Amino acid sequence: MKITAQVADGVARLGLSGELDMSTTVLLREQVTATVAGARPRVLIIDAVDLDFCDSSGVQALVDARRRVLHEGIAFRLANPRGITRRTLQITGVLDVLTGE
Repeated sequence: MKITAQVADGVARLGLSGELDMSTTVLLREQVTATVAGARPRVLIIDAVDLDFCDSSGVQALVDARRRVLHEGIAFRLANPRGITRRTLQITGVLDVLTGE
């Protein structure tokens, strides 16, 4: 998995590409921690438009990321989940919570 990070005007956007699974969740956790500690954004958006796959470990990492940033007083939103990733989030019942839809 690859993560791109952009911060502008208090909004941090982390773009995920590839597969978010048991072997890559640590990358997301580390990036969220670094972004929250360093940039102190008002909003954290995780953009999943290029995320090809997300297993249960990935779902948990996204839920944990949301919990972490909300605890810090930062708004959270998962943007653009599609395909199998979107379906996985629907089946697990967290799509609406993560996307705000």
